[in-house]
Amino acid sequence: AGQGATTAGAVGITAGASTTAAGGAVTLTSGAGTSGGLVSLVGAASAAGGGVTLTGGEGTSAAGGALTLTAGQGATTAGAVGITAGASTTAAGGTVTLTSGVGSTTAGGIALTGADSPVGGGITLTTGATGGSGTAAGDFTVTGGTGQTGGADVSITAGTTTTTNAGGAITLTAGVGAAHTGGSVTIEAGAGTATSSGSITIATKNAGTKGGSGKLVFSSGTSSSGNSGALYIGTGAATGGKGGLISIGVGSATVGSGGTVSVTAGSSSADAGGVASLTGGASSSGAGGVASVTGGDSSTAAGGASSLTGGATSANNVAGGQVSITGGASTGGTGTQGGAVSMTGGAGAGATGGAITIESGAGTATSSGPITIKSKDAGSAGASGKLEFKSGTSSVGNTGAILIGSGDAGSGGSAGNGGAVTISVGGGTAGTTGGHLTLSAGGANTGSGAGGNLYLKPGNGQTRGAVYFKDDVASDTTYGTISAATFDFTATGSVSIVSSGTAALSGTVVTLTGSTGISMGASHVYNFESGTGTFDDGTLNKMSGVVTTSTNNLAAGTEVAVTVTNSRVSTTSQVYVTLASDCGAGTLLSLGVSAVNNGSFTAKFKNIDTVTDCSQAFKYSFLVIN
Repeated sequence: AGQGATTAGAVGITAGASTTAAGGAVTLTSGAGTSGGLVSLVGAASAAGGGVTLTGGEGTSAAGGALTLTAGQGATTAGAVGITAGASTTAAGGTVTLTSGVGSTTAGGIALTGADSPVGGGITLTTGATGGSGTAAGDFTVTGGTGQTGGADVSITAGTTTTTNAGGAITLTAGVGAAHTGGSVTIEAGAGTATSSGSITIATKNAGTKGGSGKLVFSSGTSSSGNSGALYIGTGAATGGKGGLISIGVGSATVGSGGTVSVTAGSSSADAGGVASLTGGASSSGAGGVASVTGGDSSTAAGGASSLTGGATSANNVAGGQVSITGGASTGGTGTQGGAVSMTGGAGAGATGGAITIESGAGTATSSGPITIKSKDAGSAGASGKLEFKSGTSSVGNTGAILIGSGDAGSGGSAGNGGAVTISVGGGTAGTTGGHLTLSAGGANTGSGAGGNLYLKPGNGQTRGAVYFKDDVASDTTYGTISAATFDFTATGSVSIVSSGTAALSGTVVTLTGSTGISMGASHVYNFESGTGTFDDGTLNKMSGVVTTSTNNLAAGTEVAVTVTNSRVSTTSQVYVTLASDCGAGTLLSLGVSAVNNGSFTAKFKNIDTVTDCSQAFKYSFLVIN
């Protein structure tokens, strides 16, 4: 076209029009050769470069004309289609824009599709690299359009496979930072400026008939020098409602076991392992949130167990991990209480309820661990908490027993003693009373029942144990002993044994000793050891007795000596003899005891009548006092 002082002349190539059929075509074809010739449409260089526009024809009553760019086929590699915006040496390079056509109902779409082939054609979208220091590479943005009823969806779907191989994968990988932190990957749902924000769902598809569903892995990368990346799963704060729920659930199974949920803190080869913490949420106006660990329910077998176990260690001279259950502290003012700790076995609807077992750890080489159950010391204005060990009530059977005992000691060469059991009541300070210790057997609520017994039973052995009553002073004096061989009580004051019935003291020897005397009071004393016998010289082993002599004709003016052999008599015994009857015609006189020996005593009697002989035997009584 011709040059012009203002606008240069145009070049127009137009095919012929038709009123009844298709319009004529315009074809620009380069020449054939060893390499085909190029066809170039180039805008002229100028202060503003000339543009090149390719536009399909308008359809006044049907579809508009299409615009097709197709590279040539080749015997080896087919020709490429390249669209490149213009470069700039002083400002930003030109933009490549693919925009679909506007429609009165629906706008046209944009499709980038790799061709079908034995290996399907790929699609690569890559932003430009930076050529200088201190500048960033180009961003890559995929954004759905804005709409009045709904924003446009953005969907990325990997290809399917028709064979037994895996379907196509989708990989989102942020850029590498050669000298600094790598790029971040952010997946964020859309904001709802008036209502709720959008959801994010990350899920694998349901499995087919012969496989398992795909797993989900949320993991930060490894680190060779610094900390590995943290993993945060949390819901947002709420200013007008409840905090969002976090639910971790494993799928149910119809044949095998249900899936496992495992929360494991990180291990360390140079320092302490990581902490695993389950904490209920804090509250500034209501109760703190509950932290609950619950085993699963079952309708056909045992319910799932809940287990808290400290970590094991294989190192020397260190302890395994502790398990600590502590109620929450209360830091408020008057009337606030610390949190309680409650352990309750499960209810049994048709059988025995669940047991609670507290058992210390075994020491395979030394002692097993102790168990300490105690309430904390009281504050400045209260009492320490009580301990209550009590079995539950029963409506039909017996109530549960309470057994407190130490274990048996072994029988080996280095075996020790049986463990002691001590029940001690706290003392009171000056001006107060020490705590009482009450041992009370159960009562019977019906008129025909018997109250429970109270047993104090010492241990058996080569030497049998005893029950001791001790004085709580530094000397630890024993003032009472009860055993199979001894019943001994010593008191600095009075000792009183009172019975509304009969009070009996029996034994091989019963000794009553009083430093100033023994008072029988105004009571009737009876049932001394007593016996009878008929002899002049004979045996009667009693403390008292009545003896009838064999002599029945003691002559007038004659005396007789009788000897009684008696195991109750010793040389220090006091023996008293009195006449219990006369001798008939004569006059009899007791001359008393003439001799007291070990095992016997001798008494003399005389008929003082000088004329008349006795006409019958006589009786005398004796009393031995040791």
